[in-house]
Amino acid sequence: TPLTDEDRLPWLDAIGGWADGRAGLGGVVSCSALKRSYRDRLRAAAPGLAFVHLTGDRALIEDRMSHRQGHFMPTALLDSQFATLEPLQADEAGVSVDVSGGPEDIARRAAEALEQLPGPAAAR
Repeated sequence: TPLTDEDRLPWLDAIGGWADGRAGLGGVVSCSALKRSYRDRLRAAAPGLAFVHLTGDRALIEDRMSHRQGHFMPTALLDSQFATLEPLQADEAGVSVDVSGGPEDIARRAAEALEQLPGPAAAR
C-alpha cells in the first residue's frame, strides 16, 4: 500500500532529527525523498543536508527491482514513483548520480560529486 504524504511526515521528521544530530560527524541516509516538499522538510530539521539523487532509466531500475528478494516495494509501484519524482532543483544542495554500474562505482561517483559541492555541503 503506497504511503500518503501524511504517513511520511513522522518518518521524515525522524530522519531529519537523526541527520541534525550528526551535524559535523557526517552520515548517510537512504530514503525516497521524491518530492521537493519532503527534502524541504528534511532540510528544515538539518539545514546542512546534501542530497544524492540516484538516476537511471526505467528499464534498468525495473530489472534491478525484479531481481531483489524479500523487498517490501513491488515493481508494480515503479511507475507511480517516477510520476511522483521531482528531481533536485538548482537551488537544492545535492548532486545527481547515474546508477549504471556496480554499487562501488555508484558510491565512488556520488562521493566525487559531493566533494565538488561548494560550502559546508561538500564536507558532508
